[in-house]
Amino acid sequence: MKKLLFVAMTILLGIVGCAQNSVVDTLTAQKEALKLTTKLNKLQLSYEKEKANYIKLNEEVDKLNAEANAATAAFNTSNASNTVKDAKETIKQLKAAKKANKKLEKSQKKLQCYEKKIAKTKEKLDNLNKRVLFVNQ
Repeated sequence: MKKLLFVAMTILLGIVGCAQNSVVDTLTAQKEALKLTTKLNKLQLSYEKEKANYIKLNEEVDKLNAEANAATAAFNTSNASNTVKDAKETIKQLKAAKKANKKLEKSQKKLQCYEKKIAKTKEKLDNLNKRVLFVNQ
């Protein structure tokens, strides 16, 4: 009798354990989905900040490039000392434009990196949500 009772209790505990295991798996998947959602929101926020920075840099680069283009066309060979001064100013403007263009390129690469990370995180989140829905059904 005791053996039968022990076997029945073991089977009952096994059944209850399996039922709770599926609930725990669902909750774990939901927790992971929330973590991914949080990560996605942070990435999107960082992306928007970088996008605003990119727009600002783009305006600055356009202005510097226009100034550098105008400076290179304004040489006058009538006075050598003025030409040297103009050349030095032009070099400064070209260096500033080059530096700004590098910053713009770096910002553009950051934006592309954020876009890739966001796409990858969205894909993971979609797959996880499908798995959670499948477990719930």
